[in-house]
Formats: sequence, C-alpha cells, structure tokens
Amino acid sequence: MSMSVIKEPKPFHREFELERLILFSDAVFAIAITLLIIEIKLPHIPENTPTSDYPALFKPLMNEFFAFMVSFIFIGNFWARHLQLCRFLQNYNEGLIRRNLFLLFFIVCFPFSTSALLQMSVHFMLPLFIYLCNITGCLAGLFWISYYIFQKNPAITIPGHHTEKELLYQRFKYNFLSMATGFTCIALVYFKFPENLMYQRLSYFSVPALMLFNYFRLRIKKRNTLRLVHKGDNS
Repeated sequence: MSMSVIKEPKPFHREFELERLILFSDAVFAIAITLLIIEIKLPHIPENTPTSDYPALFKPLMNEFFAFMVSFIFIGNFWARHLQLCRFLQNYNEGLIRRNLFLLFFIVCFPFSTSALLQMSVHFMLPLFIYLCNITGCLAGLFWISYYIFQKNPAITIPGHHTEKELLYQRFKYNFLSMATGFTCIALVYFKFPENLMYQRLSYFSVPALMLFNYFRLRIKKRNTLRLVHKGDNS
C-alpha cells in the first residue's frame, strides 16, 4: 500500500509565498486608503452664488476631508507597524495567515467607519462606537500577530534581535490594552449614565490618558531592558 507524502515547499517557494502574503497586505492597506478619498467630491455650487455663501457650501466637504485625514493617519500608522512586524519574518504558517486576515478585515472596514463618523452630528455615540471599535480591532490584530510570531512561534522569525522583538511586542500589547480599556470605559459610562452628558464626555479622555500612561510605562520598560542588555554586554 503506497502512502502519499506531502512535501514541504522548497525554501525559495516559501520565500515567494511569504512575499505574496506581504504584498497582498500592502494592497489591502492601499485600497482602504484609496476608498477613503474616492467618495469625497466638491459640492455643487449654483451659478451667481455669492462668495459669502461659500463657507456654508464647503462645510460638509471640510468635515469629510477632516475625517479622511484622521483615518489616513490611522491606516498609515497601522501599515508602518505591520511593516515593522514583517521585517522580522522569515517564514509563515496557517496561524499567521489567519491572524493577518483578522487585521486586514478591520483595515478594510475603515472606509465604512469613517463614513459613519460623518453622522456624529445627527447620532453622536453610535458612529463613535463604530470608529473606536474599528481602531480597537486593528490594535487587537497587531497584538495578536506580534504575540503569535514573537511569543508562540518564534521559529518563523529571523534569529536574534531579541530586545527589538520584545520591545515591539510590549508596544503592541500596551496599545491594545489601552484602547480596549478606554473603549470599555466609554461604553460602560454611556450605558450606565445614558442621560449624563458630562460623564459621557469625560469618559472620552480615558483613551488618551491610558495611552499617555502606557507610553511612559513603555519608555521605562525600554530603558530598563536596554540597561540589562548593556550590563550583560559589559559583564
């Protein structure tokens, strides 16, 4: 009785497949950014419209462009972080593919959540929840990938660079925990105090406060880690 054997792809093929995974991710980031701007159009200006009416006509356009700019910054930042992760990869597996697709799902959702953000003047909390959920999902995806490749499957990363890997993993972990905690705080305050606008508005500051706290926490950890590395090199 003959047995079929599944052969592992040659190293060249694995490298080509890993490159395809990265190129596919780059394409998704690029398309998401493109879709942000594609719906923004100049308003119709009737003939003989006085110049004094221009600010009112262009106000919706300015709001749309501001929302586009904010989302562009977020997507660009997430792409840069994804690039930092990819520079440590030398191989891939099914687990990495699934986690990468999880991140890309939330990247693709940015045009939708950005369009929802433009409805904040009519329905304030729901569009904000959708947008914050989108950001939290992206941070969760980055953290999930970093945990998988640095902590659970370090064999698929290039050897060495232990300090850089650890600091990058800690950054993604703190960013995700800050955003997830802040988002939970906002949701709890809103549902516990649905009529108290002051409490609701104060809860929004929980996200930047937690981000700032974890920024200094990460700096302290980075300084301590580098101090241990230098001490080990000198000994």
